[in-house]
Formats: sequence, structure tokens, C-alpha cells
Amino acid sequence: MDTSEDLPNSNGNEYPGASGSKTNQKAGSNDFVRKLFKILEDGQYTEIAKWSDDGDSFVVLDTNAFTTQILPQHFKHSNFSSFVRQLNKYDFHKIKRTTEEKQNSQYGEHSWEFKHPHFKIHDEEQLDNIKRKSALQKKIMLDENTVLVKNQNGFDNGQLDSTTEMLLNNTVTKSKFHQMKRRVEFLEKEVTYLKNENYELKLGYQKSQSRYNTLLENLIATKEFSNVLVTNFNVLINSLTSQGLEFPATLTFNATMPTTNSIKPVGSPQMSSAVPTLPAKRSSQIESGPPSTTPQMILDHPILRPGFHVLLVEDDSICIQLCSKFLMKYGCTVEVVTDGLSAISTLEKFRYDLVLMDIVMPNLDGATATSIVRSFDNHTPIIAMTGNIEDQDLVTYLQHGMNDILAKPFTKDDLHSMLIRYLRNRVPLCEQREESQSKEAPTPPLPHDTDVSSLIREEPLTKKQHV
Repeated sequence: MDTSEDLPNSNGNEYPGASGSKTNQKAGSNDFVRKLFKILEDGQYTEIAKWSDDGDSFVVLDTNAFTTQILPQHFKHSNFSSFVRQLNKYDFHKIKRTTEEKQNSQYGEHSWEFKHPHFKIHDEEQLDNIKRKSALQKKIMLDENTVLVKNQNGFDNGQLDSTTEMLLNNTVTKSKFHQMKRRVEFLEKEVTYLKNENYELKLGYQKSQSRYNTLLENLIATKEFSNVLVTNFNVLINSLTSQGLEFPATLTFNATMPTTNSIKPVGSPQMSSAVPTLPAKRSSQIESGPPSTTPQMILDHPILRPGFHVLLVEDDSICIQLCSKFLMKYGCTVEVVTDGLSAISTLEKFRYDLVLMDIVMPNLDGATATSIVRSFDNHTPIIAMTGNIEDQDLVTYLQHGMNDILAKPFTKDDLHSMLIRYLRNRVPLCEQREESQSKEAPTPPLPHDTDVSSLIREEPLTKKQHV
């Protein structure tokens, strides 16, 4: 439909309105333009289309009339839009106006004005310079190693436009893409493996560090026990010597006190907050006298006074059974709650020597529950029981008020080490309450002299005679 204006009729005659020898000579190349020029030059449709005042462009005054009267008779276009597209193919450009210019235009607000540098009034010779634009079609086929640019005349290996150059500069081959994809997948697997290995190493490191601290505490307790034995042995020798018994000089020993301050647990900068240093104070039991256990028993299980009351906050039934069994084995009494809200309400009513707090629980997690408990209780040790021991997790637990972390899964020795660390220098709360009650109990008054004499008088006579 759009290109039919450039072809002559089947009988060789011209289309209506296209007469004259010059038109016959130039027909076939730009017949559409020449017919339009002829219509404007004849001036028979000046109320519909005409030259502009300067003659450098033409104006369509009424597009509806142009469509109904001019197009059916002189052109094979069914609508005005098709006619405009045909003009664009010959490089005609519509002159754009602003809204204000359209309202003030002498040709009318709805007029269309078109311009071409070689399409001017009374200048038919310039029509030879108006050519239909070649339908250049570029087709880019990107394959692994092939780029094809094609137009109507064949292949063009000349200069490419900016869009094509950008595509070519940012295009990789299919083989390279798959190679990079395999490389990324390999790196992702390696990163996942390293993360898992790092987690296992951290867990193993924390367990080893806890066992080292336990062993160090056991060694210190053993040395203190040995010093007490040596001191008592020297006292015994001195006592027997003062009574006349003689002993070889080699049986005299000098007891040395342990230097706990010079021995420190090993800890990394990342884990130092999770593993507190050993206390330098001596056990109250060792200060009071030598225990009844042997040094080998102390090395295996440091002394823990019975009677400590522990609150176990845990929702896993298996963990509750194991922890309760271990705690009762070490002489502790246990009370169990299964979520953070219950732990808060229980700690508001009762006091405990130690709290073992799980992190992931229903209703309220352990870290949040600890931060709430710390608002009214800053003295009770709270130990976190969790398998999440990343550096950031450990910092979070300690910031919420927890004293230490017991990494899951843990052994009974790990639990015993934690109990020794926080309860070895403490007196059970039950004993503290008994002592306070005994101090508050009133003592009976001493008997008066008259009471004593009356007692003597009331003593049976037989007893007096016997005395």
C-alpha cells in the first residue's frame, strides 16, 4: 500500500494529476513526490493543502478533507497516517509547534506542516534530489564465534553503529559463559565447605578450651590439697618432736602456696568473652581443712558442695533428662521450665544458685529472657546452652547479660566444669537461709540466782545425801 505510489500503471499511463513530459521522464523514482508537487502547484485544493507563505514547506489545512477528497483520487492511501509514513520515507519532516504556536498559527490549530530541503514552490528541478530512503536492514546474529550484519545489498563489514559496537564489546562466547558458570558453582561449593569446616573448628576449639580450663582448675586444686597435707604433716612432726620423739630431717617439708595468678587459661581474642579467667580465690573447703577425697579424685572431679539449686530452662525432653541426671549426680537439685516467659516468672518468685538457659525456645528466646531477668536480678549466674557459637552470636549472648556459654552438644565433664567455675566459691542459698534463720532465733535467758537456789532446794534429799 505504501510503495504503490512509486510504480506506473499497467498500461503505462500516469496517475491522475500527473501529466507533462517532465513527469513522464522522472516517473518511477519519486512519482509520489511529483504528484504531491503537481497538486500544490495547480492550486485546486488550496482550502485543503497549499504551499506555506515562504514556499519552503506545504501545509495540510484540513486532514479530514485531505483524507476523503485528495487521497482517494490521487494516492492509494486509505488514511492520513499512511500518507504521513510515506512522506517520512522520502525524508519529509513535520514541523513541530508548541501549544501556544498552534493556537496562534495562521493555518489553524489542527494544521500539519511538512518540510523538505529540496521541496520548494516553483522549483521542480530540485525534485530530482529527493530520493526514497533505502530500507537498510541490519540483522545481528550472535553465535559462539559469528556476528552477521546484513542489509539489502548483502553483507556490510564497515563501520557499525554505536549500539552494535556496545553489544559486541559486552558479549562473551557460549563456551566462556559455561566455563565461568562452572567456576562460580565450584567457588560456591568451596565456600560452603569452608564455612562448615570453620564452624566445626570453632566448636572443637571451644570444647578444647573448656577442657583445658577444667584441667587447670583441677591442677590448682590438687596443689592446694597437697600444700594442706604438707602443712598438717609438719604440724604433726613438730607436735611429736615437742613430746620427745625424734624424726629424720628429711621428713620436714616446706609447703608452698599455689600461684594461681601466674597461670591463665588460653583464649583467642574472639572467644575471650565466652571463656572467663579462673578465679584466684581459694576454695572454702580447702581453707577449712583437708577434704576426705584423695588427690586423684580431686583431679577427676573437683570438689562441689551439695545443696545447690539450679533452674534448667530447656524445651527439649532429651536434653532435660540428661541435664537433670548430671546435675543430680553432682549433688544439685533441679527445677525445669520450658520457655523464656516461664523462666522470668519463676525467677521473679524464687532465687537459684545457677540458671542454665537455652536460646531457641517457644514464646520467648533465652537471650531476651535473660535481658529481662537482668532488670531485677544481676547476681544469679546465667549460662547459655546453644549450638550457635558464631562470634556475633557469642557477643549477643554476653551483651544480653549471660555470664558464659555452654556449647551444644556438651558432655557431663563440660557441665561439671561450668558448675565448678561458678559454684566452687559459693555457699548454697539454702545454707545461707538456714544460717540467717539460726542467727535470728532468740536465745533462752540465763537462770537467775534465786532460781538456781530454788532448784537446789527442790533437789531430792537422797541425791544430796549421796553427794
